[in-house]
Amino acid sequence: MHWVRPELVAEVKYLTWTDDNLLRQVVYEGLRDDKAASEIRRPVPHPKPAAAPSTGGRAWRPRA
Repeated sequence: MHWVRPELVAEVKYLTWTDDNLLRQVVYEGLRDDKAASEIRRPVPHPKPAAAPSTGGRAWRPRA
């Protein structure tokens, strides 16, 4: 493994992060010279709302 020191900052647009911590559908926007590489941090994603259980379109009723 070979570690490198970040020196360049590129701006990209992306759809989302995968479960493997990879960017999905990335579009390169260009290099930025207004920010130092040491200032850049990965954005913290918002948690996904929990999906309500599906009842198949009908309201749940207890059996009589």
